[in-house]
Amino acid sequence: MTPPVLFLDIDGVLLSGRAWLLPANQDLQARSAGLPRWQSLQLVGREAVFDPCAVALIGRICKATGAQVVVASFWRYTVGPELTRAKLLNQGLQGALLHEDWACPMVRHGSPDKNADISYWLEEHGVAHYDTWLVLDDENVLPGATLRTDGLDGLGVRDAAAAVRFFGSVDAKLGVGPLAEDDMKQVVQAFGGDRVEACRWLEGAGDRQPLRQRPSALFRQGAREEALRRLTLAAADHAKRKREQNQALNVLLGRDEVEQGEAS
Repeated sequence: MTPPVLFLDIDGVLLSGRAWLLPANQDLQARSAGLPRWQSLQLVGREAVFDPCAVALIGRICKATGAQVVVASFWRYTVGPELTRAKLLNQGLQGALLHEDWACPMVRHGSPDKNADISYWLEEHGVAHYDTWLVLDDENVLPGATLRTDGLDGLGVRDAAAAVRFFGSVDAKLGVGPLAEDDMKQVVQAFGGDRVEACRWLEGAGDRQPLRQRPSALFRQGAREEALRRLTLAAADHAKRKREQNQALNVLLGRDEVEQGEAS
């Protein structure tokens, strides 16, 4: 059986706004100021300090789920693949967690596109099942398949818990316990089939719920009525946001069509 795949970003996940406040990174920023862009990027690639907790959480996700890491970060373009790999290992990511084909190909050198790079990797490896791979990024790279982190805080415990839940695994230290299959199906259905958002909600990633108040904990504690009450509210809010996003997209497409018509 093919192991799950975790497509990993670096900036905003391992090297977050919080990590940039570390003394070593503050000094690095001062030294890189005024340097040509390529020199600054290489300096960051060599000397930046990742959030050790975020790196450890990647390890926990992989340990709990059997997932292997494939790097999708733009560091592949800016810092270079080999320096990127060396940095990940230097910062504590175990080499055994990296997939043998550990980095997405750089499909569009002139205009880097993570979506295209990830899609190409998946196609090359014959990975089709939606719930066997996940993108971990601070931007919504592939809607419906991206577990989005807060770029300021980076990868947190609740995000990691949601990733473990997404792959159908458990991890007591992350607070991810067994959930009845029917409950899981009901939650995913309530979120319109969006398994990522369903898992984020279950593990309190969106509203920073404490462990015992996470919806997944309520289901396990027998407080199903309260969990379903919250689910109704959360699903309605999710549906509203989706409608607003679709409306905004339609407006944008409408404007593009008008502009193209005027140009012709």
